[in-house]
Amino acid sequence: MLRVFCAFTLWLSVPGLALADSLIHHELRVKLTPDKGRISVSDIIHLPPAVEGRSREWTLDLHPQLSITQADPPLQLSPGATAHGLKRYTLTKIPPQGIITLSYEGKIDHPLQELASGLGHNLEATRGFIGGAGVYLDGNSYWYPQLNDQPVSFSLEVQLPAGWSAISQGARVTQETDEHGSRVRWEETQPQEEIYLIANRYHAYQHSSGAVSTLVLLRQPDAALAERYLAAMTEYIDLYSRLIGPYPYAKFALVENTWESGYGMPSFTLLGPQVIRLPFILRSSFPHEIVHNWWGNGVYVDYRGGNWAEGLTAYLADHLLKEQNGEGPAYRRDALLRYTNYVAAERDFPLGEFRARHSGASQAIGYDKALMLFHALRLQLGDAAFIAALQHFYSEQKFKTASWRELRAAFEKQAGASLQTFFEQGLQRSGAPALRITAARATAQAEDYQLELTVEQTQAGAAYLLNLPIAITLDGHDEALLRTITVDGKSSVVKLRVPARPWRVEVDPDFDVFRRLAAEELPPTLSEALGAEHLTIVLPAAAPPAAREAYQHLAQIWASSGEQISLVWDDKLGELPKDSAVWLFGWENRFQDALRVALSSGGVLISDTGVHIAGQDLRRDEHAVVLSARRKAAPVLMWLGCDNQAAFAGLARKLPHYGNTSYLAFRGDAPDNFLKGQWRVNDSPLNIAVTQADGIIATALAAPHKSRPALSALLTTGKK
Repeated sequence: MLRVFCAFTLWLSVPGLALADSLIHHELRVKLTPDKGRISVSDIIHLPPAVEGRSREWTLDLHPQLSITQADPPLQLSPGATAHGLKRYTLTKIPPQGIITLSYEGKIDHPLQELASGLGHNLEATRGFIGGAGVYLDGNSYWYPQLNDQPVSFSLEVQLPAGWSAISQGARVTQETDEHGSRVRWEETQPQEEIYLIANRYHAYQHSSGAVSTLVLLRQPDAALAERYLAAMTEYIDLYSRLIGPYPYAKFALVENTWESGYGMPSFTLLGPQVIRLPFILRSSFPHEIVHNWWGNGVYVDYRGGNWAEGLTAYLADHLLKEQNGEGPAYRRDALLRYTNYVAAERDFPLGEFRARHSGASQAIGYDKALMLFHALRLQLGDAAFIAALQHFYSEQKFKTASWRELRAAFEKQAGASLQTFFEQGLQRSGAPALRITAARATAQAEDYQLELTVEQTQAGAAYLLNLPIAITLDGHDEALLRTITVDGKSSVVKLRVPARPWRVEVDPDFDVFRRLAAEELPPTLSEALGAEHLTIVLPAAAPPAAREAYQHLAQIWASSGEQISLVWDDKLGELPKDSAVWLFGWENRFQDALRVALSSGGVLISDTGVHIAGQDLRRDEHAVVLSARRKAAPVLMWLGCDNQAAFAGLARKLPHYGNTSYLAFRGDAPDNFLKGQWRVNDSPLNIAVTQADGIIATALAAPHKSRPALSALLTTGKK
């Protein structure tokens, strides 16, 4: 699950909660006996003051393997299990003080299960377990009594064996340990959608500076790794507190999980052992999980109106950090590339219907399309107003559930105008604009030039209202002139004045507009193959027996994912299919010449002993190599060559996480990636030479243009 993050579970969707009237408080005292898989709990439940003394009927749901040993007042067990197999109890009369006291115990043991399939999108999760390898309990575990799906606050005291520790939301009030065992107490007074209880044998590292404590819990000691994460926490919490608003919790913790995951819980993140040690995580997925404490775990999501939190988090974490390094255009291009490759017409749906990621297509919509919507809002309002809208939204909705409706209201307040058309086409329409510039003509005026552009929208269906950034290369100017034009028809003619003779026009040069990329803009990539409607894997019949077996096993792993994947041996195939993406396996594959021809113009040389690419010589006996190529009037062609059988298990797991690459090289048994990249694209229907009215012809290349400062730059400059 190396590319899957933000898998936090949010089950409450009650917009506009009157929290003072609905908050339930739990006083939980828990004893965990992991080696026996048992939990014993006493819980004092304080019902909200507004319901004390009322005769309203309450329901209480508990895990089916947990047995109540004491209850005051008595509870009545409902006949039959609920839809989730839970034990449901009813309380028909609220006690005078609104207090329920329970004791219960039992076992919880749910194995990891695959939630969704697809190349690169296999997800594992559990409803909870207690065992010697660790403890994982969340709201879906029903390890504590849940009443009428109400929000909760809590105190949680956990007794554990010696060497064990536990973590939950909120602040750690006490922690005691000796040779007989340990005891830890967590408290959270803010409204929560569920209560987490995670426990293991941890090595703890902590910093306390200011109001927020930072904590790292690792299953093996590693002070250097912990220090890197602690430093990053301080950096990110400071950045986002200034950008959005005060961090909403007393602590943030990095906790090492027992399986590969990337979960963002309120005030902590649960990352897998391999994920934690990936060098790029500190600047990618880790800040993403921190930002979820504002969006998703600070302002909750009203799922009935769609999930806005993933896209906003991706924009303010993944995108912003790339933008700080000058890589914003490349990141947005990759986001559009994922949408173009993964979202075919039959897989598309409106952004407003996105709830959670379960495939490459849903991720491209819920994350990539959404972050591009927020980017468009930023460009339309300006950085200062965009940040002010986010801060207002956070301040007004903190610890409440909110939908796109509340977000729209916050942005309209800053815009001082209705954004109805913007949000309706962004949330209610499936699909994306497809653009091309068909004409550009310049006419000299008395003191300047008039530039006339024709922009077409080629997608099916109605036209979009779009603000399109353009870069104009001018005679005598080293830097392109940036302008924004507005189009609203399937064919729009736009006229504007420029100060010098224009030679070339680029539409959307920095990939600021959500759109389906044209074929000429697309380098062949792994995601194009992985997202194809059908993929044919061609196996090498002439390979040595061990290699044949390894290639076949890898192909079968991918074919079992449920995608439309066919396997065929090359000696059984007359020619490569033209209606399917193709992945050739093996140095001995008899169709490898098709790859050589397709890549010959790009300076790639493939021989029987290796590959020359990007100035490097890759040896067949040392490296695993992946290449992609374009075929005329046919889907993408891929190739994998690997003679190291020990590397195949790692390749099966890792390759789907390099979706935006055109070529890759690995070494070793792990294997370790040391080379990756995209083929250069030299043509685009959005880049056109300007026709001159006086007949002058120029072959000027597009001039560079000024890059936009990162959104966070406003925090230090104070400028728009």
